[in-house]
Amino acid sequence: MDELAQLRLISAASDSLSHLRFLVKREEPEVLALVQRRGSTGLPHYLTSRLGVLPEERWADAVYVLPESLMAELLPRCRELDPPAYVEASLEAAGRALRRLHPAPLPTGLRELAEAVSPEGDLPAAWATWPRSGDSHRDAIRDAMVLREERAYGHYRAAREQGLSPLQLLVLSARWRGQRMDAVSPNYPWSPGEIEEATDGLRERGWANAGAGLTEAGIVAREAIEQATNRFALESLRKLPELQRERAVASLSGLVSL
Repeated sequence: MDELAQLRLISAASDSLSHLRFLVKREEPEVLALVQRRGSTGLPHYLTSRLGVLPEERWADAVYVLPESLMAELLPRCRELDPPAYVEASLEAAGRALRRLHPAPLPTGLRELAEAVSPEGDLPAAWATWPRSGDSHRDAIRDAMVLREERAYGHYRAAREQGLSPLQLLVLSARWRGQRMDAVSPNYPWSPGEIEEATDGLRERGWANAGAGLTEAGIVAREAIEQATNRFALESLRKLPELQRERAVASLSGLVSL
């Protein structure tokens, strides 16, 4: 398996495990029970379970693509949930869901890959230092978050190096994927006016055309962001000896389609 294929498998497996917690792409009964018990439906659950490893003053920078006004509106409710304790509760709930879905012993490759990460961003660094519990299923969720947030930080770093605002990155990516503009930010509600302003900025750079697509320069720019994201991820991957890396990555294949 070549290195890009390894990155794709790591990303798919870490997303699969991370999404057991978020109630965005799937709903696991163990996590639903937590949300119903705590009254944390929607973004308060998503944000607190993801960002609660950080002090709240660093949440806005870490999540990157959330409108600052919305973060300010949601923070009081997130604060009421007791973020560190809520992180622990969400890990416990997702760990139980994973044990139900994958009762067999988990591969050690996920932990090996997570431990190879030397994160630069606040959020992946916080997840990398979050204590393990000794429960292999719960700790697999924690390790998946390290890998997921490390890749996300690399993606945002690549966008910053291109001089893009968070919303411009969302619009550029949506057009690159051929998505409708109402799919730019389904979880983070930017206003139509803000989306249009970001689009105008891309047009001024010669990256977005008058329709719903990208110019050739825009395609090149978006692909450069993807390449830089992969390059940053490879820096951690290559810290493992080749044979160990191949075995660790290969062991993740059973976690992708849970």
